Amino acid sequence: PTFSVNDVHSVLKTLDVNKACPPSDISPFILKNCRSSLTPHLTFIFNQSISTGTVPIQWKKANVVPIFKKGDRSNVKNYRPVSLLPCASKVMERCLFN
Repeated sequence: PTFSVNDVHSVLKTLDVNKACPPSDISPFILKNCRSSLTPHLTFIFNQSISTGTVPIQWKKANVVPIFKKGDRSNVKNYRPVSLLPCASKVMERCLFN
C-alpha cells in the first residue's frame, strides 16, 4: 500500500488533541494544527517506511505508564500498564487501517 497526501491529511485532521503522548514526542495539538505543512513530509516518510519495510526506531519505543484500576493503591495488582506510543506512528497505523 501507498499513502496519498489526502489520506494522511484526513487522519491528522481527526487527531484527538487531548490524548497523551510520550514526553519526547510531538504533541497531537501541533500535528493537527500544522497538518498543512507536515502532511507532505509525513506522507513521504510513511511511504518510504512501507516500501523499505522498516519503521523508524523512535516509533518503536513506548513509555509504559501504570494506570490505577480500583482497590488498594498500594497493591501493584490494582494497576494496569498503558503504553504511550509516538503520535506519528499512530497516524501511520491509522492510515494503514483506513
